[in-house]
Order: sequence, then C-alpha cells, then structure tokens
Amino acid sequence: MKLSVVGIGPGGPDHILPLAARVIGEADTVIGYRYYLQFVEHLLQPGCTVLGNGMMEEEERARMAVAACAPGQHVVVVSSGDAGIYAMAALVYEHVSTLGAEGEAIELQTIPGISAFLAAGARLGAVLGHDFCCISLSDLMTPWRMIERRIEAAAASDFVTALYNPRSQRRGWQIERCREIFLAHRAPDTQVAIVRQVTRPEESVTLTTLATLDTGLVDMFCLVLIGNSETFRYRDFLVTPRGFRTRKPTTGPAIQQESFRLIRARLERSDLDPADVEVVTRVIHTTADFDYEKLYLSQGSPVPHWHAYLANGGTVVTDVTMVQSGVSQEFVRRYGIELRCCLNEPDAVALVEAEGLTRAQAGMRLAMARHPEALFVVGNAPTALGELSDGLQGGTFRPAGVIAAPVGFVNVVESKLRLQHIATVPIVVIRGNKGGSGVAAAIVNAACAWAR
Repeated sequence: MKLSVVGIGPGGPDHILPLAARVIGEADTVIGYRYYLQFVEHLLQPGCTVLGNGMMEEEERARMAVAACAPGQHVVVVSSGDAGIYAMAALVYEHVSTLGAEGEAIELQTIPGISAFLAAGARLGAVLGHDFCCISLSDLMTPWRMIERRIEAAAASDFVTALYNPRSQRRGWQIERCREIFLAHRAPDTQVAIVRQVTRPEESVTLTTLATLDTGLVDMFCLVLIGNSETFRYRDFLVTPRGFRTRKPTTGPAIQQESFRLIRARLERSDLDPADVEVVTRVIHTTADFDYEKLYLSQGSPVPHWHAYLANGGTVVTDVTMVQSGVSQEFVRRYGIELRCCLNEPDAVALVEAEGLTRAQAGMRLAMARHPEALFVVGNAPTALGELSDGLQGGTFRPAGVIAAPVGFVNVVESKLRLQHIATVPIVVIRGNKGGSGVAAAIVNAACAWAR
C-alpha cells in the first residue's frame, strides 16, 4: 500500500507539475479539502474514490488517508501549493509515525508543488532575489507569542518575508501587529505586495508600502510579501538585489570604512561632537571593545586643535616605541610629522641611574625640555603621565596637548584623574584601567584623519 502527499500548486492548471499530475492519475483514492479537489478532477482515473472535507479539518484528512490505505491501493492526499509548506505532509507523516508496525507497512512519498510564495514571487518579478522566510500568521496551531518572536526576528534580520494566512474573518489584528513590528525595524517606504488568488482567474496584485498598507484588502486568499531594505519597485515588479549594492568590501580602505560605519551605528552617547566620534570609532576599531565609548573623555576641543598642529608638520612624543609604531606612516609622510621617543636614549638611562626614575619617566623629562610644544602621548606608563602632570602644574611647559591612555593597575587611574583636573591644554583621557599603545596611537591617527 502506498500513500502519497502531493502538492498541486497554487491553483492554475499550468502550475501543476507533470510528476504531480501523473501520481494523481494513478491514485485509487484522492483525499483533500473540497475547494482544492476541483483543480484535479480532470486528472483522476475512472473509478477513483474522492473524499473531501472542509477547512480546518486537516488532521481528520490525515486520519482518513491512513484509514484508506490497503494492500495494493494507492492513496493520494492533495494540498495546494507545496505539500510540505503549511500543508498536509507534516500531518500525514506525524500520524503514520504513531502507528508502529502498521505505519512501517505504508510506503510514503511526498511530491513537491509550486508554493504560493514562489508563484507570487514569480508574478512580482524578482522579489525573492535574496534571503527570505515564510511566516504563517494563523495562531490556530502555533501560540501567538512564538509567531511574534519569529516576526520580530525576520523584521530585524532584514529578510524578505512572505506572510501566509495573513487575515481571516475572525483574525484581523495579527496583520496589523505584524505591520507594527516591521515598521519598528524597516523604513516606512519598504515595498509590500498583496497577491490574491495567485495563478487563478481571479488573481490580483496590489503594490504598496509598509506605511500605506491597507490591511482591509487582505484575506485568506492572499499572500503578503514584504521586501527587505533594498527591495525596489520597477514598473509593476519588485526587485530585491542579490547583494550587489551592499557587497562586502574587499579592499583595505573599504573594509575600514565599513567597519567604521558598523561601529558608529552602535554608539550610544549623544554628548560627543563629530570629532570625538571619530576618535571613539577608531579606538573601538582598534580594540573591538565598546567600553571605550563610556571611558572616553576630552577637554578643550582637542581633535581640531591637534589636526591643525599635526597637518603643519607637528611633533608627536610617545612614552614607548610601541605607540610610535602605531601611528600611521601614511599620515607621517603626508604631513611631515616628527615622531619622538626618548625612552632608550643614553641621557634617559643616565637620569634613571642618577635620580631613580623609571625609564618612561626619564624619557618624558627629556622630551619636555627638547620638544615643549609637541603633542605628548602616553599609552603605557602612568609614571610618564605623572611627569607630564608635574610639568603642567609647575608651568614649565605648554604642549599642544596630552593623550592619556596608560594601561594597568598601579597608579593608572590616579594619574589620569590628576591630569584631568589640572590640565590647561587640550587633552584626551581614557578613564579607568584600560588603554594601551594601540589605543593611544589610534587617537593620534584620528586627529590626523579628522576633517571638519
């Protein structure tokens, strides 16, 4: 005995697959929703038994099909569209799976059909050109809370979305709620199509948008298709590009700019001016750590000031050579920037031995005397930052500014707080224990790159 579940397409006779027509023509018994049986009457062999019932009696049809199975008999259950999509295949297989040895004796097969969303997609031209999903708005078999979670996920993930069972006489609010959720994630002008009775003589297509969607036009004979953020209307078609408009970048500059765009989209602070956003973006790009948005502090509009200074061939003094290495050589060459680090100079070694200073502290003391107008950058040693604060507080030098991003646990936080409270020059401080050479260099690069 054989039991076939056959998809008969959306309704038009030209949309029944030849394989489906042949299997239906071999059937001894055909079972289906009465409305759909009219579409296959011309395929039935003489003497075929036809059993039909009403809407929402799908489980009963599955039981009828199994009960009709007998040795030498071929039973066919027909479903509109594809039998596996919101149709009879799952119910039939579920029921057979509960029968034990009796179910093992039934030869099962599913014959695919053209689904309603594929037919509607073809009618609309190219709306299914990129990732898509289907969601049924009927909560007869699925709790609404689960349906709403799926709608939220589809809307947020920018899927082209086909809505099955969008509205009935007793279910009118679900399509409105679905529209609300999509509008929370998509632009009001997102393209929408209502395709009614697709492939049948009564077929109609309404093109609209999320903002202007009239849900009163929707009923159970409709499929609603919502485009993604790139779907556009061309004549009476909807086209979803295959990603060519937003193809992932492959060159270094393009990858960097796309990374910056993604970072800026996640920033939350509203008190940052565009120059500060440039710095925060580059620091997060260097570290992949969004905490730096909260830790960032600037005083004295530092970035415009530093850009003007560096673009005229300014000097950058760093506490360690790692910071020096992180400054973009492109900017160094373009502007003629002079990079200095006195950490390893003999005079610094002599100071360490004579006065008991750290190497970074000694290097900064030398640099303050030699380059008092420079931009001073600390990405490692809090003792170097403390030396700079001593000079600022004593009025012995007035630099272009100070970048304070030492990292660690001993005297790091205190050194930053001191600078923050005594500085009379432009500064950027990375508050707390975080920082480092890469962060400090990223701030310099942001100042170099900034454009009003």
